[in-house]
This record gives sequence, C-alpha cells and structure tokens, in this order.
Amino acid sequence: MYIKDIKPLIWRRLRIPGNITFQQLHQVIQAAFDWFDYHWYRFEFDRIVVTVPDEDCPPEELYGEDIKEMDSGATTVDELFKLHDKCEYVYDYGDSWCHDIVIEKRIKDTKNNAIPVCLAGARHRPSEDVGGVGGYEDFLRIIMNKGHPERKEMLAWAEKDTNGRIFDPEYFDIKEVNRRLEYALEDDAEHARELLFGDDLNGTISYGWNEIFIISVKKRYTMEHIGRLLYRLDEGCKVTIKAEPNKKYK
Repeated sequence: MYIKDIKPLIWRRLRIPGNITFQQLHQVIQAAFDWFDYHWYRFEFDRIVVTVPDEDCPPEELYGEDIKEMDSGATTVDELFKLHDKCEYVYDYGDSWCHDIVIEKRIKDTKNNAIPVCLAGARHRPSEDVGGVGGYEDFLRIIMNKGHPERKEMLAWAEKDTNGRIFDPEYFDIKEVNRRLEYALEDDAEHARELLFGDDLNGTISYGWNEIFIISVKKRYTMEHIGRLLYRLDEGCKVTIKAEPNKKYK
C-alpha cells in the first residue's frame, strides 16, 4: 500500500491475517506508517464504505443513496477482499491522506500468520496536520532550504512525528515498524482498559538495546506500546506507578 499523490512513493508491503476486522486493519495501517490515529478514517470499495458509523450523520447524507455503509468493527477483511483486489483507505478528512491498498497475494494459512508483518517499505510519512499533500510539499521546501527563516521552527514542530529526530522524508526502519505491528491488533480502547485497569501489567523490567520492556506473565510490553494504550483512556484517568526494588539492591 502507498500514500497517493506523493513522489517518491511512501509505501509499505504488509502481510496480514484475513480474519481481522477493518477496525483492526486500520490499527495495522496506523502502526505501519506511524500515524497518530486521532482522525476519522474510511475504506472505500466501489459502492461500499467501511467506517465507524456516525449516528448523527446518516450514510445516505454522507455518501449518497447508492453507497452502502458497513461497520468497520463488525466487518472482516476476508468478507470484502475475497471479492475485491484493491480499495482506498482515507485517513484524516481534513488533510485527506489517501492510501491505495492492493492485494498482491492471498495466503491460506491464517493461523501461522496471525501477527501482521511489514515485509518491505520506503520513506517516512508526512507530518500529522501538515495540511495535506500541498502543505507537505511546502513543509519539505522549507526544511530542505537551510537558509529559510522558518526552517528551524518547522523542524521543531515536526519532532512530534519523529520522537525527537530531525525530520527526514527518506527515513524508514523496518524493525521499528514491526515492533509496532506486534501489538497493533490490540491498540484500541478495549484492550487499553483491560490491561491498564486490571493486573496484567505486573512484571519485571528488562532492557533491550535501545528500549525498556515490562515482562509480564502473558507477554512483553514496550514503553511505546504502553504510551499508545494510555492515549486510548479518557483524559483525567488516575494513574499510579509503583515499582519494587530488585532484592540485590535492598
């Protein structure tokens, strides 16, 4: 899949299980491109739109009488991709980031491919809220000109999209992408409440090369994962962090 109207292409080749919902596919795409997931989205197939239904906006008013709306949380990928080889995924109705999704190969063994994987890709996605394709072109023109008076300000603004790195449109790290994809199917409000309001996060600290993990009975959790789950909770939720020292330090 790739983001339309931008050259060179910003793209990802993904292997996903077919039994996931379109809501989960949305989460996978967000993780694959490292979008922030705070805007509306939809998938478009010919005369079908798959999205989160909005009770205040009937589908016939949004798309017309001849377009069928399907609930992304109740529709599986297999249901529609058995009949279609491609669709368009639109994220952020303001900036309108349109992604073309093309099925290259169908794999029957879903059980052994339950975790989404990025097989290849290129380039960093545009900054969130940059103003669509036109705004992104202006942004690149400014940051590529070392003498531009707004360059420093724009690079500082874009640090929200890079975890503090200097924005590089050519940046792509497949290992980072696949670390995010490990938990993409659980990156939603339901899993956030289940984990963070319960006791499953109890465990021990483990250090990776450049990451810190909490190893629980069920799985390991990166700080990035926990941060994304915290974002799913309502603002103002009370959080308590309590650690017990290692016995050798007591």
